[in-house]
Amino acid sequence: MADILVVDDDQSIASAFERFLKHEGHACALASNAEDALRLVEERRPPLVFMDVRMPGVNGLQALETMRGRYPDVYVVIMTAHGTSQTSIDAIRAGAFEYVTKPLDLDELRAIIDHALSAKRAGTGGREAADAGEQPRVALVGDSAPMQEVYKLIGLLATNDVPALIVGERGTGKELVARTIHDNSSRRDQAFVTIDCVNTSPEAVEAEVAALPAGTVHVASVHALPRAAQVRVTRTLRDESGRGAERASVRTRVLASTDQDLAAMVAGGTFSLELYELLRVMTVRLRPLRERRDDIPPLVRHFIQRFNEELSRTISGVDDAVMKHLSDHGWPGNAAELESVLKRACIVARGEVITAADLGDSLSGGRLLGRQGAESALARAARTALHERLVEKTPGGDASVYHEIVGVVEASLVDEALAITNGNQVKASELLGVNRATLRKKADRA
Repeated sequence: MADILVVDDDQSIASAFERFLKHEGHACALASNAEDALRLVEERRPPLVFMDVRMPGVNGLQALETMRGRYPDVYVVIMTAHGTSQTSIDAIRAGAFEYVTKPLDLDELRAIIDHALSAKRAGTGGREAADAGEQPRVALVGDSAPMQEVYKLIGLLATNDVPALIVGERGTGKELVARTIHDNSSRRDQAFVTIDCVNTSPEAVEAEVAALPAGTVHVASVHALPRAAQVRVTRTLRDESGRGAERASVRTRVLASTDQDLAAMVAGGTFSLELYELLRVMTVRLRPLRERRDDIPPLVRHFIQRFNEELSRTISGVDDAVMKHLSDHGWPGNAAELESVLKRACIVARGEVITAADLGDSLSGGRLLGRQGAESALARAARTALHERLVEKTPGGDASVYHEIVGVVEASLVDEALAITNGNQVKASELLGVNRATLRKKADRA
C-alpha cells in the first residue's frame, strides 16, 4: 500500500481517482490547486503524485518544477486532457516520472503505479529537471499513443546529452524529431547541422564528418554513411563517452536517422557493429501514419492552418467525404505525403472547404502502393519470370518469351488489385481500368 496524492481541480475526476486508488489498496489524499498540493507533500511526503496541468493559479508544470526542486524523492505523474506535444516534452524535461492523457486508462494507471513504486524501492526513476528557459515551439503533431511515447523520449533526450537513433519510414518526420530534441536541449543556442548521406557525395559526407561542428549533428540516412566516415563517427562517440563526469563539455552531439534495418545491415557486413551499438542505446521509433490513423485529423488541421498562413488563404477545413478519404488512404509517403496533398488542395480550392474535386488525383487511386514500391515489385516479378523462362526455354520452341512475361506482369497487376480491394472484382477492374470479364480472364490465368 502507498500514500498517493491526486491534484486535480475537477472534483468528479478526483473523486473517481480516489475510489480507484482505495480499491487498489492505496491511501489517497486530494488537492485542487498547486498550493494545497505543495502543503500536502510537505506534510505527508507521498512517494507518488498524480497532478493535472490545468488548474487555477499556478499550473501543473510550474508546480512540478517547484515540487521536484523541493522534494526530489517524490515522483510526479502529469495528467492532462488538453495537452500538446510540447506539454508532454516539457513535463518530462521538468522531471515528471510519467505523462498521461485523459480519459485515464485504469490498466495504464496500475502499470504506472507499479513501475513508480518499484523504482522508488530500487532508488531509481527520479529525473533531474531541465534548466528553465525559453520554451521552443514544436511542430510535431499527433495525440495517438505512439506519438505520446515519442514525445516522452524527446523529453528524456532533451535532458540527457547522448547520441540517439531515429528510425522510421520515409516521410514520418525523422529530421523534425532530431530538430525538436535539439531545440529542447541545452544546445538550443548552438548549431543544428544535417548531413544527408544519400543526396551528398561520399567525399563531401566524409569532409563534413571530419569537421563536425559544436552543437547537434543530424546524420540523415546513416545507413548510407561511407565506411571511412563510420569509423570517424565511431571514434568521436567513443572519445566523448569516455569523458565520464565531463560529459557537459561534449562538443558535438550526434543524432542519426534511417529508414533501413541497421541490424540486418550489421549482420550483412555493410554497417559498423560498433557504431550501431553506440547509436541504438537510445532509439526513437516513428510509426507509419497508416498505423496511427487517429493522428490524421489533427495533422489535417495543422497543415491547413500552416498553408493558410503561407498562401494567405482562409480555408476552414475539409468536408466529411474528404476526411474519410484521407483517413482510409494507405499513405505510403506518411505525413510528408499528406502535407503535399493538402498543400495542392489549398492552392486549387475555390471555396473555404476542401472537397474531393480539390484533391483531384493526388492520392493516386487511394490505397495503391507508392509508385516506387509498385514499380520495384513489378520489376522483380518480370525479372524472375524472365530468368525462369530463359532457363526453361527449349531451342526451337514456339512460345514467345515476351508474351509469357507480359502474362506474368498482367497476373501480378490483377493479384495486387484484388489484394488492395479485398477480392472485390468490380472495384479491382475499376482500379485497373479494364472490364470485369477481362480481369476475371487474367485472374484465371494467374
